[in-house]
Amino acid sequence: MTRESLPARGLGLLERAPVILNIISLLVLLLAGCSSVAVRNPVKMSGNDNKVVINYCIKSSARMNIIDKTLSSEENRRLFERNIEAAVEDIHDYVDSNALELPFFKFSELPTCNLALQSVTPDASLFLTLELSGYGSIKEKWKKVLIGTGAIEAVVQGVVVGSATQNVWLGLGVAAEEMTSEYLTWNGVDWVLGETFAPVTLEGRMITIKTRKVVWEDSYFVAKNNDELRKLGKEEKADKTRQLEASLHKVERKLISRLNDYLAKDVLQKPLGSPP
Repeated sequence: MTRESLPARGLGLLERAPVILNIISLLVLLLAGCSSVAVRNPVKMSGNDNKVVINYCIKSSARMNIIDKTLSSEENRRLFERNIEAAVEDIHDYVDSNALELPFFKFSELPTCNLALQSVTPDASLFLTLELSGYGSIKEKWKKVLIGTGAIEAVVQGVVVGSATQNVWLGLGVAAEEMTSEYLTWNGVDWVLGETFAPVTLEGRMITIKTRKVVWEDSYFVAKNNDELRKLGKEEKADKTRQLEASLHKVERKLISRLNDYLAKDVLQKPLGSPP
C-alpha cells in the first residue's frame, strides 16, 4: 500500500504524528541527557571539633565505543581502555582540587568501589560514588527510552493506517515495520554521536553511611564541549580522544559544582567550633 492510496485524513494524521513524536524523542534525549531527575535531601550535620568525612570512590561502567575507525577492533578496545583509565584519573584530580572542603568537610578516596561500604573509614559519615557511565556513547537505559518512543510512534502510525484503511492487519504490519526501523535507528545512535559528537555522562550518588539513605543523586551529560574545542588547533580538534577529554572536563565541572552546592546548603548545620 502506498501513501497516495491513503485517504486524505489518514495521510494528514500519519504525517503529523511522526513529527510530534520525533520532537518528543529529541526532548527526551536532551532532557535526560543534560541532567537526570536529581535527588537532594537535606541532612544536617554538626561538626563540633571534627570534620564531616566523606568517603568516595570512582568507577566506570561506560561501554566500549569505536574511537578510531582506522584501527582494528582490538586496537580500539585497548585505546578505549586507556582512555577510560585516564578519564577516571582525571575525575580523581578534579575532585581533589575542586570538591568543597571548607573547614568542615574532608574527602577521603577509597581505592575501589567494589565492596566499598565495607571499607569505609571509621570517621566517615557520608559515602559518595562517582560513575563514568558513558564515554563516547549514550547510556543503555536512555537509549531504551528513545527506542521506546520510537515504538510509540510506530504504534501510532499503525493505528492511523489501520483506521484510515479499515484494515487492522495492514495497520499491524505498518507498526511492526516502523518498530523495526526505529530500533535500528536509535540502536545506531552511538555510531551517529560517535561520528559527530563526543558524548560523556558522569553520575554521582551520595548516601549516609549510618542509614544507607540516598541523600544526593545527580548526573550530567554533554554531547560536545565546543567552548574548549574551539581553542584547539584543527588537527587536535578532530581527534576523538581529545574531544572526549573536553566533554569530560565539562561534566566534571557541572556535576561537582552541583555537589558543592548541595554540601554547602543542605548538609552544613553550623560552623566548625561553634557552641553546641
